[in-house]
Order: sequence, then structure tokens, then C-alpha cells
Amino acid sequence: MTTAEELRATLSAGRERLLRAIAGVSEEQFKKRPEASDDGPAWSIAEVLAHLLQQEKLRSGRVALRLANDGAPITPSPPEAHLEGARAGRTAPVPQLIHGLLAARRETERLLDQAASTNALANAVVHPESGRQTIAWLIEEKVAAHEAEHAAQIEKLRELVGAPPLGSAGNLAIGQSGKE
Repeated sequence: MTTAEELRATLSAGRERLLRAIAGVSEEQFKKRPEASDDGPAWSIAEVLAHLLQQEKLRSGRVALRLANDGAPITPSPPEAHLEGARAGRTAPVPQLIHGLLAARRETERLLDQAASTNALANAVVHPESGRQTIAWLIEEKVAAHEAEHAAQIEKLRELVGAPPLGSAGNLAIGQSGKE
């Protein structure tokens, strides 16, 4: 089983990738929707961030439920919830989305620490379709892997919305000053 330290490292690496993916993007570029593709309508970067925020809050709630009641049944979220989460990105100011993501991650990490301190990483809820879901699995697959998937999506969206390429001089990683 994955340890709490490994989960923390995975969460941290994923968040760093996401922050690098959005560095140097203007408010206009955050809100710009690329043209629809064969897969359907494309989301703007802000919509992707809003979706990530909604989903991390949902998953944190499920972790909290697992901590309180190992083996508790859960009700799957309806597919419309994904669209509702994304829709918030159309109107929410980008700084609000970013601050929300940071707060949601603090809550996920707090719950991870609580689970680790009580040896509860194997606690689970029972999903009616996919069965038993442990805290460790939820954090690794439904929070960290989900964020990595959408960070990759944002990396591709950058070009479509006219943002500078990753690694360009105008797009320094968070915390870099550009000085040697």
C-alpha cells in the first residue's frame, strides 16, 4: 500500500505541475474557450480549474466520511456535477479559483495527516458501482491522478488560447525571479 509520505509527495508534485501549467496565462486566456473538437465542447483553463476545485472538495468530503465511518456507502455524483463545477469557471475570478484550489489542497492534506496518524489509510467507503475505495486510493487516483490529467490538458490548452509556451522567458515557474 502507498504510504502517507508517498501520497504527500505525489500531491505536491501534481500541484507544482498544475501551477507551472497556469503560470504566465492572462485573465483573458484563462477564460478563452478553444473551438469544439470531435470530443465535444472544449473547456477554458478557468473551467478546468473550477472542475478540479469541485472534484477535490467532493473527494475530501469522501475522505472525511471514511475517517468517521469505515465502510460507509456513498452515492455517486451525477455526471452533471462535472459540468456544474466547470461552469463556475466562466464567472469566478481566476484568483478566487486558485485560492480555492489551495484551500481545498490544504484540507486534503489535513485529512491525509489525520488518516496517517490514526492508521486509517485503508479505511474505505463503498461505491455502488466500483466497490470499496480506500483513503489512500482516493487520494492517489481521484485527487492526484485527476489533477495530473487536467494539468496535461491545460498544458495543451495554453497554445490554443495564445498563452506563452511553457518554459519561455515570459513564463517563469512560480517562485523564480529570473535572476541568476
